[in-house]
Amino acid sequence: MKAWLGSTVAARGLLMATLLVPGLALASIGKVSVLEGTAKRTNGEESEALKVGSEIELNDTIEVGKASNLKLTLNDESVVMLSEDSQLTIDEATFEGQERKGFVARLGLGKVWARVKKAVAGSESKFEVKTERAVAGVRGTIFRVDYGTRAAKALMPANKLRMVVRVVEGRVVVAARLPRQVVPGQVPSTSGAPKGERKQVPGPQEITQEEWEEKFIELQARQQWEVGDKLEAKALDTNAMKDAFGRFVDRNQ
Repeated sequence: MKAWLGSTVAARGLLMATLLVPGLALASIGKVSVLEGTAKRTNGEESEALKVGSEIELNDTIEVGKASNLKLTLNDESVVMLSEDSQLTIDEATFEGQERKGFVARLGLGKVWARVKKAVAGSESKFEVKTERAVAGVRGTIFRVDYGTRAAKALMPANKLRMVVRVVEGRVVVAARLPRQVVPGQVPSTSGAPKGERKQVPGPQEITQEEWEEKFIELQARQQWEVGDKLEAKALDTNAMKDAFGRFVDRNQ
């Protein structure tokens, strides 16, 4: 009995020590492996500067400073890199050991490059990067998403920022909400109106677009897609990936 009590007390002491040791992230989903310049993470009301080795947790918002770049290595060994002025929020992250069950990150601004570890055959794991414009879902691939700039964000709403998805290897399924095509001089039909019925707009005034439709496209390797009024794949523009962020990626893959 004394031996059992002793082991129980020791176990409790170890648990309390673990909880009290500063810097231990019990919900860690990855860590900073390379940092050029400055970056910080915010979770709720808490904010702290990042450094190499810093742990990243669920619901963290990561902000990369001016003239800075950041590389994260996730628990499943997938890699995520962020350019200067980028803002990424971890909305979902579920891992079992080194196997990913789910990962969803929201890019509020900037550029993200990812090398996603291929899921185990038959696994339902997902890896998504989303913005106000679209969602890019991937499996075992290398891709990059560019979403606006700080200057552009100051001039227009987030759902109007330029977004480009580029696939280097593998495939990416992009889902986007696009405005329905409207004939000039007509307003979109509503659910309450008979199908095909249209109403004339009195006078030469601008039509407010209120109806949207969801479109899907699967991008293969060496393809890209830019958000616009329609959804279509184009050949990969490799020159656009040779910017300062692209050079950081090349140095740290």
